[in-house]
Amino acid sequence: MSIKKNYDKKNDKSDYKNLKAIRDANKKALVFVMSFIICGLGIIIFLFYYFFYSDLEKAKNKDEELYFAVLFIDESDIPYGAYVGVISSLHNRIGIIGLPKNLALWKNKKEANIPITKLYETGGRREVFKAIEITTGKKITYKITVNNNQISDIVDLIGGTRMYIEEPINEENLSFDIGEWIFYGNKVLAYLHYLTMAGYEEIETLYRLEDIIINSMIGIIQNPELKNIMLSKDMREKIASKMKSNLRPPDIKILFDILANSSERTLVVEAIDANINERGLLTPIFEGSALIKQLDDLALYVGLKTQKSELETEDVSLIVLNGTGIGGLADRISIRMRYRGFKAGEYGNFSVNNLNESVVLIRNGQIEKSFIVAKECRINKVYAKTDRRLLNNAVLILGKDYYEITR
Repeated sequence: MSIKKNYDKKNDKSDYKNLKAIRDANKKALVFVMSFIICGLGIIIFLFYYFFYSDLEKAKNKDEELYFAVLFIDESDIPYGAYVGVISSLHNRIGIIGLPKNLALWKNKKEANIPITKLYETGGRREVFKAIEITTGKKITYKITVNNNQISDIVDLIGGTRMYIEEPINEENLSFDIGEWIFYGNKVLAYLHYLTMAGYEEIETLYRLEDIIINSMIGIIQNPELKNIMLSKDMREKIASKMKSNLRPPDIKILFDILANSSERTLVVEAIDANINERGLLTPIFEGSALIKQLDDLALYVGLKTQKSELETEDVSLIVLNGTGIGGLADRISIRMRYRGFKAGEYGNFSVNNLNESVVLIRNGQIEKSFIVAKECRINKVYAKTDRRLLNNAVLILGKDYYEITR
């Protein structure tokens, strides 16, 4: 009898162990299946987010603007400038504000501001972008870093950048006479280092960078073939690979669509309102509140729903220079430009007097103003030659082809 009871107890224990083993196995299987499903869903969501979702597309549907920042790094891994900007994919416009490398930003409003170069030295690109966010009070959706070698590669990919040289340059790696030239990658880098304003090296480097950006944009605006190239997936991937950013394929496609449909109103470049504070640091005025207002105003511009320009000829301050050798021509054309509404007060002679083709130069990043002058004067040659120390928006350089020259 006792033997049977012991046998039954052993069977019960064995059955219990078997049931427990089955339950444990079922639990593990369920955990595995659930984990597999969750991981699968996670991968699907990530792939959808990475390859199909775009904050730009979302903002376009809501008619909103997005903020971004671009940091430029030289060959020595030192920042030489940055831009903070706002973009509207719905209205096909981009506005950017230049930030010199010696500009001091706040990484914490309770502490003193720190120059961009120092921020990068201590915390890298993340620290710089964080300081831009805190200083501007804006969420920076897209953060892009480009070094000089990558700039060189990008310029070569788009077939070079057309530049205009006002005064001869005779440097070891940069030698050009007055006139129009195509700058390829190596020349672009030499141009960035070509500085002539003693004591203003930081801001002049940003001017040269602005020249490259705006002249590249003007090249796209005026070249239908290049616009078509910008639509190709191959070009998008090649250029995107030259930047370090959190841009994803759908973001890049929308950005290139903007470039492919660009006009003289697509891009505007502004300089930051800043001055030297009591610590000797270049600082956004009014503790950064002026920069916030500047970005807000820029957002209003890129969000304009009308495609018609709100600018008139009276909004353009113009210098007229005579490059023909014909006596008194700049004076006569300056008077005519005033009759047409331009603020054309200054005039004089260009440094050469046998210029064949007339040219319009933009001084301060307002591309649209230069095209207003060019269209009024029937000129196709438009270039950026930035110098924000000057008060005029644009320069009209008269060549022998100018249509109002008496034959």
